[in-house]
Amino acid sequence: MTQTPATQAAIPPALTDRFGLVVPSALPPMDVQEVRLLRLLGRLDLLTIQQIQAAVFPQLGLWSVQKRLDKLQASELLGRVATRTIAANQVGQPRKVKTKGAYAYWMTPEAKALLETLDVERDPLTLGRLKSRDSRGRKPDVRTMAHDLQVSWWCLNSLLSAAQNRYCRSIYLQTEFVSDARQRIDALIILRLSPEHPRQEGEPAVFPLFDGTPRARGEIDVRLALEVDRGSEELKVLLAKMAAYRDLTLNQTYSENLGGPVLPVFLVQTARRAAQIATEFRDIWPSGWGVVATPQSANHPSDGVLWGRYKSLGRAEAFELLTNMLPNSSGQMQFFPAIDRATWRKGVIEASPPALTPEQIAGRRGGQATAARRAAAAQTKPSS
Repeated sequence: MTQTPATQAAIPPALTDRFGLVVPSALPPMDVQEVRLLRLLGRLDLLTIQQIQAAVFPQLGLWSVQKRLDKLQASELLGRVATRTIAANQVGQPRKVKTKGAYAYWMTPEAKALLETLDVERDPLTLGRLKSRDSRGRKPDVRTMAHDLQVSWWCLNSLLSAAQNRYCRSIYLQTEFVSDARQRIDALIILRLSPEHPRQEGEPAVFPLFDGTPRARGEIDVRLALEVDRGSEELKVLLAKMAAYRDLTLNQTYSENLGGPVLPVFLVQTARRAAQIATEFRDIWPSGWGVVATPQSANHPSDGVLWGRYKSLGRAEAFELLTNMLPNSSGQMQFFPAIDRATWRKGVIEASPPALTPEQIAGRRGGQATAARRAAAAQTKPSS
């Protein structure tokens, strides 16, 4: 998540010719963190400046982050939309936020082409699914943003938790994932866990994004299919979603394309809507599986959304997301803990203080020099 001193030292010096002249680059000037931002936006589609700061630029203040984003937008790599009118976290408590610089950002098609040129995505299927929007086209409306930002919040929370845990080897993450002609999942998240062979202590806590590497022996893939429901969808649309999960499970589509079954995760806005979805789910797929939660119950204050309070749609019982689902010889699904909470907590990587940028180092030196001059002047000033 942060650029370590070792990473900074690995950046090569500018290329010069035999006369000492710098060879101009045909690509926009970008550093490692800005490339990481584009990769993240391609997966999550829409992020606020606060989310970008927490995920990519934790060592910078919001003003400095805004300058970075303005530079990328001037290079036609980012688009943005104002988000001044939002809803409070508590349902039924709308409020207006009048804050300068309240924007949500997305990646443009030019940025996606740049990622392909830089060859930073090793998996060609991943590159093809990255999301982008034309900055000159129609901007998302308030209702669309409210939905998409809740999707990106849940996904980013999962990603940050995975990056900070040694038991997570990699994570696949993509919003608006098309699994079949009849289904577009709000977000597909695949966590590759390795309880037996965790990442080493010295490995950096950067995003362990999936790169197409096959699953090794002893590794477990937990496949989560997120569906955010704002309560405004018609019942027939909701029933069609549930039927799609049932049919694509029974015809082995998920097993063939994703390597195994998925766990539908419905994130709804009220407990009443959760009860309605559970009732309809049991009618559509009595022997099926899935979970439901509200943003409040999913948002565990210390362990994140991966360890929030979810209830099964079938029996209304507590259900842990990090569950390994395996069919038995007769085809019935079995559920085993992929990792327990106590073990997960032991694998949390303590975040090291973020490295200072060259601008911050120069600013600190300038401030220290100014303070030293003032102290010296105060000592030499004659007393009255």
